[in-house]
Amino acid sequence: MNYTGCEWLLWAVLSGPTFRYIKNQKPEWNMRGYQKRTKKIYGALIARTPGIGTLKENPLRMCLSGGAVWFAAFEAADGQMSESMFADMVAQSMKAPILQWSFQMKKKSAFSRSAQKKSKQIAELANASHSPCNWQTELTLGRDADEYTKIYHACGLCGLGRQEKLFYLVKYTCVLDYASVELMGGTLFRTQTLANGANCCDFYICRKGSRWEAERKKKGEELL
Repeated sequence: MNYTGCEWLLWAVLSGPTFRYIKNQKPEWNMRGYQKRTKKIYGALIARTPGIGTLKENPLRMCLSGGAVWFAAFEAADGQMSESMFADMVAQSMKAPILQWSFQMKKKSAFSRSAQKKSKQIAELANASHSPCNWQTELTLGRDADEYTKIYHACGLCGLGRQEKLFYLVKYTCVLDYASVELMGGTLFRTQTLANGANCCDFYICRKGSRWEAERKKKGEELL
């Protein structure tokens, strides 16, 4: 995969909160050396990862590049980062102001029939790439604009995790799905994920405060 503006942007957005968290957790580390090592690994990781299309062709490229930042930070730690530390690092990254702003900006359009149809078209085009690091997405329009379903039959981060022999870490990135949907004004219900060994990730997304959210919560559906 080529190192493009997308990869530069994800590094710029995620490296700050990532390194601030690690500095607080590991004040004894040589942070300048660690940062240089992480950036070098990130570049090499991107270079050896099969492409999934340009950002215009496949918006999920941003997710793949973001995952590459976290995996690079883990690899650069050379065995000194625990799984729990990796999980916390990922969670802290989501607090980056520009990330929160970008998801919140989607509040007005996320739950509309036109947005659903556009997302469906984009997913079908993105599915054309059969890279092991691509997502295969099936989007079903909701009964109205306040709900829709996404089934992921393949996950790009799972593929990246396998490539880097870090598949066991992918499950710690799944929590971000809840955070991103919430920032967009919705609620995510999910019962299984590919990262936990299921044959798909089942996303049911509805607008917060809608009758569909109330219906799901009344059924007591588990959120995984």
